[in-house]
Amino acid sequence: MNLLKKSLLTIASFALSVSAIAATDTGIAVDKSNIKNRPTLPDFTVGMCDDAAPTLTKLKDNLYRHTNGSGLAVHSGIVMITDEGALVVDGGATCATEWLSKEIQSRFGVPVKYNVLTHAHADHMAGSQVFQRQGATIVAHENAVEPVIGEKMPYAIPDKVFDEKMTITLGGETVELHHVAPSHSNSMTMVLFPRQKALQCTDVCQNETMPYNDFLDFYYDGWIDTLDWVIAQDVDIIDIGHYTPATKAEQVKLRAYMTDLHRQVLMLERAGQSWDQLYRNIEFSPEVQSWTNFSNMKTLNTLGMHRWVKNHRRGMW
Repeated sequence: MNLLKKSLLTIASFALSVSAIAATDTGIAVDKSNIKNRPTLPDFTVGMCDDAAPTLTKLKDNLYRHTNGSGLAVHSGIVMITDEGALVVDGGATCATEWLSKEIQSRFGVPVKYNVLTHAHADHMAGSQVFQRQGATIVAHENAVEPVIGEKMPYAIPDKVFDEKMTITLGGETVELHHVAPSHSNSMTMVLFPRQKALQCTDVCQNETMPYNDFLDFYYDGWIDTLDWVIAQDVDIIDIGHYTPATKAEQVKLRAYMTDLHRQVLMLERAGQSWDQLYRNIEFSPEVQSWTNFSNMKTLNTLGMHRWVKNHRRGMW
């Protein structure tokens, strides 16, 4: 074999090896032609890094956990590092994503290729515009596009979206995005790292921590369906977007808490109790009473579940 043929074979082999590991995804591109120069509100995360510096710490293997804020206000997400680039889940604050982008580049020498947004709530979408300006592909569930525009969020409109499932291949790693059901929002995305047996289950999952406030933008039935899906996954670490990472055992406890709260509220509502009676008669187990933020959230959780029950039963009329 002459030198020219050997050179051509070497080049072809190299091209095939590069194409085999090149980043690919099954997302659908978003048409942004009709949403240029949209109005936006001020970025509410300005100054959030002044009192608590962002962090990037190892979870396992090539997975890391980024945080910003502290205590009950901490936000977090998983970062996957590969030779081809990084995949970052959420951001939490604009200042935090600016820091995180530089930290990933300085520590690992790679850019952020994908920023996956778990849902269209501003505290998790914040900073996505930083990654987008730097060339990263912003990914979210298809239901996340409208709230970004409608609520005038000063964050990135996703570049790629999906309906039920999307796969991202980056640096030889495969990441699965799943929309199980409307739960903490109707734009919720579960981010599964199958090889590492890790899952990003932001806000839907908890770690002996009370769900936030009065459940806000939530769907009870879908939340339970999503917890059932999480519990069925082969994962040993779950980042919940706040507090500290959890396991499936804590999701079993959370499911029991939510179904019991729903059962009690429905029973008392059917008994004709007014709100002033009802919230005083909800019983919480000793274990739930020991959960983080119980005293602040117990009545708010009851209020949110009461609102759901009131809107999803008709009674005898």
